[in-house]
Amino acid sequence: MTPSPLLVGTSVTDITPPLEVGLLTSSINGLYEPFESVRLPLKARVLVFRLGAELIALVSADLLALNDTAVDGWDNFKQGMTDIIDGDKIIFTYTHTHNAPESVALSNLYQTEIYQFWLARVQFRIREAIKTAMVAMQPCTLSVFYNKLDGFSMQRRIKTTNGIVMSDSIQPIAPELLDLPPVDHRVKTVRFYNDKGDSVATMVHAICHPVHEMCLKHISAEFPGEMCIEMERSAQNGMPLFLNGAAGDTNPPTVSMGPDYAREHGMALAKVAQNDENGLKINSSVFAFTRSKVQLPVREGSGITNDKDALARFSAIRIGELAMVFLPGEPFVETALDIEDRSPFTYTIVVAYAENNIGYIPTEEALKLGGYEAGPGKWSYMEAGTDKVIIKEALRLLNELYNR
Repeated sequence: MTPSPLLVGTSVTDITPPLEVGLLTSSINGLYEPFESVRLPLKARVLVFRLGAELIALVSADLLALNDTAVDGWDNFKQGMTDIIDGDKIIFTYTHTHNAPESVALSNLYQTEIYQFWLARVQFRIREAIKTAMVAMQPCTLSVFYNKLDGFSMQRRIKTTNGIVMSDSIQPIAPELLDLPPVDHRVKTVRFYNDKGDSVATMVHAICHPVHEMCLKHISAEFPGEMCIEMERSAQNGMPLFLNGAAGDTNPPTVSMGPDYAREHGMALAKVAQNDENGLKINSSVFAFTRSKVQLPVREGSGITNDKDALARFSAIRIGELAMVFLPGEPFVETALDIEDRSPFTYTIVVAYAENNIGYIPTEEALKLGGYEAGPGKWSYMEAGTDKVIIKEALRLLNELYNR
């Protein structure tokens, strides 16, 4: 019997908010201000997979993040995105642009009527985009490409005699700091082809905070949006989709320098992602999905009152010898490298900023050294050792898929 083919469908929808659904200006003080203009609209890009009875939707949204408090219940929010696929079978991720709305309840914006109106519209548009992607499904094969982009990302936590400082406070950046470990400059590209050999979709995974335009009062999809715009110029790519990695401690060399910097970063990333030399074909006849939840403890003094904002949701997909594991919150790059090194799969992509946000996930050493990411506060509220829990659960899911 001929095995069933992997079916893939795509769709893109606009989720740009009204200007009043404003910009986070201080996570520490819980402040936001209205936007003044739209530079690049925000999009949600949908990729639907089907093999046999297994049906999964992957959504990459140009948002900072979302959490249980900000959506008034994560499970209901997810279920509101679909009337075809179970909400648990939707993997929701964020590009983590800092020029999207303050959508993680760091301020009281989530309580406003205009925010709730926009959020309902996001639900509706993603629901319709999932339907569109399902109609567009076609048999696909895929290949994975590994490349590297130097000069656009760096370890942002710099050790000094005065403690940890953020890299953007020591401009200009000395060249040797660009490769200060731990840092991961790799770009992992997964391209899906239909039976005619045409590209249907291209997933691009890279690790960096989109903060070139941070605190500038315009809406922007930042360098991930610029990457997608550039890649859409060529039929070689199909629908481009950006997946951010464990960027909790990774920034570009410059911050808040404006659109030109975001554009340069996005175009450089697109160029690297389109380098399809030495592509490795993946067996698309094997497809599996698994997910889990882990309730995590909240540190005292963080201001978190909703335990569900510390409910970590994990997902993992297997396509042949390629695995993708989706982590909540903002883990550090060494956490992702540890997962990848210990994964049973030949190719493993660790995606962060998935599902409901649980804040920064510093390593135990980082918590001891302090710094912004260590908190405590509504942006960093996990207990010490959470990084080990994240690694353990991610590896458990990967081994589960490997042994199926």
